[in-house]
Amino acid sequence: MANIVSLTDVKTHLRYPSPSQPSPDDTALQKFINAADDCIEYECNDILPSLHSEHYDGGDISIFLRHKPLLSVQNIEEGWGYINYELDFVEVNSPGPVFSMFAYSIENYETAEISRRTAGNVTRPFRAGDGNIFVQYRSGVEAIPGSVILGELELIVHWWQNSQLRAVTMAGANIGYDTVTGQAYSRDTETGVQNINIGVPYRILEMIKAHRRDPIIA
Repeated sequence: MANIVSLTDVKTHLRYPSPSQPSPDDTALQKFINAADDCIEYECNDILPSLHSEHYDGGDISIFLRHKPLLSVQNIEEGWGYINYELDFVEVNSPGPVFSMFAYSIENYETAEISRRTAGNVTRPFRAGDGNIFVQYRSGVEAIPGSVILGELELIVHWWQNSQLRAVTMAGANIGYDTVTGQAYSRDTETGVQNINIGVPYRILEMIKAHRRDPIIA
């Protein structure tokens, strides 16, 4: 399974003496990495390259894929009743297969906009229908931005230090964590102090701001 950051990256950021060597924390840290991937990809557009197979309703000149940014399109099929036509790819405003009535172009990789083309590279609506346009494509980024990498590392460190450490000092007061046989890390709730934000701190949201997904407007 690919991750935004590696186990060695995280251990280096946590200042482990030998980050590339196995440690008793590796299994737990990997769980934190997987959870942080989920959070970062929820906040941002797609980061890790992934393959999607989806259906869209026809009738408009363009369709906007659900995952972005778009990396590549593997296949687009347009349903005409019981017949499916595979569409040819053409560059926008290029000669392309001039006589192809069944073609498409990628208008914008960032917004994942696909338009329907016909003979002479002229735009036309996709064949009208419910879920009759099938698209198989890859979304994500080729190179993960540095701000996203740093944001995930800081998020993992935040979670790890504030949930797995045996004790921490806040505002001059020592907050202890109990130790239970068979339970290596268990928070001491008897102190009554709940000072840790276990979610995504605002400072980390600021780090990844340039890559956060657009808000959904109903």
